Amino acid sequence: MSDVLSQAEIDALLASIETGEAAEEKREDTVSVRGYDFRTANRFTKEHIRAINMIFKNFCHLLSNYLMGTLRATSEVEVLSLEEMSFNEFHNSVPSPVVLAIINIAPLGGPVLLEISTELVYSIVGRVLGGTKGVSADGRQLADVELAIIERVIWQMLRSLDEAWEKMMTIDSTLDRVETSMQFAQIVDMNEPILMVTMNVAVGEENGLLGFCLPQQTLEPFTKRLNSKAWYTGNSGKKIEAHPDDMMRSLSRTAATLSVVFHETQASVHDILSMQVGDVIQLNHRTDEPLIVKVEHIPKFQATMGRYRNACAVKIVDIIKGERET
Repeated sequence: MSDVLSQAEIDALLASIETGEAAEEKREDTVSVRGYDFRTANRFTKEHIRAINMIFKNFCHLLSNYLMGTLRATSEVEVLSLEEMSFNEFHNSVPSPVVLAIINIAPLGGPVLLEISTELVYSIVGRVLGGTKGVSADGRQLADVELAIIERVIWQMLRSLDEAWEKMMTIDSTLDRVETSMQFAQIVDMNEPILMVTMNVAVGEENGLLGFCLPQQTLEPFTKRLNSKAWYTGNSGKKIEAHPDDMMRSLSRTAATLSVVFHETQASVHDILSMQVGDVIQLNHRTDEPLIVKVEHIPKFQATMGRYRNACAVKIVDIIKGERET
């Protein structure tokens, strides 16, 4: 057996212990010094990561509702991980082909990168075109019509992203361009630290990955706002402006139901069932009494009945103030 020491090996081991050579070798093996690279220092605090995690959990909920309504399939989106790394590490981990969307977010200090896996892209494209499952990828490049479809979907994703950020700050996201190769999607220096937010998107029985690359220099001017307290207190910097003229114009174009009624008349069930064509119903309404004009079931005017251009009409004679239907 190779694991059993011979007598000569045992004698040599005992001799080395007596001379102290074995202890020195062991001490040399345990001592290790690793150089510290200041370029890889953590730039995102735990509070920043916690706040961004809350934002993207809200984004997952909004995106899930959008995909469910658009694709007409059960959709579930969840955050898998938030990891700080260098842009070079992210660059080397991106597969090919892939869909990369360069997004400009005002008022942030730079672009953000959205990565969509081909599995998710083909699943969305197939269902948008009326299928019940994704199109087979087979490692091929995306066609122009498929890129056009996914570009429209990305625009809707950005609306959900804007809404997800509302409790922290007001942003306005716009799509700059869509690339299919990482070679044309370098948005920061290779050594720039980024926060990678990875999400899993399940559409029906198919799964794909969605990732946001958030450069540190893009978020740096607004890192003070990235805290969980701001999430619960809401966006205090958001201004709510009143536009009374716009409200009045919108209200003036709103349709309302207008009805003219006589006084109520009671009848037995026997009388109602025995009615025939030509029967006359005597109303509990005198001919000299005004009719009631209701707006959405609320009495608003009194009117008299007449004719106008060979049609029945009513003429407003009084306004009912402070009265409501009981």
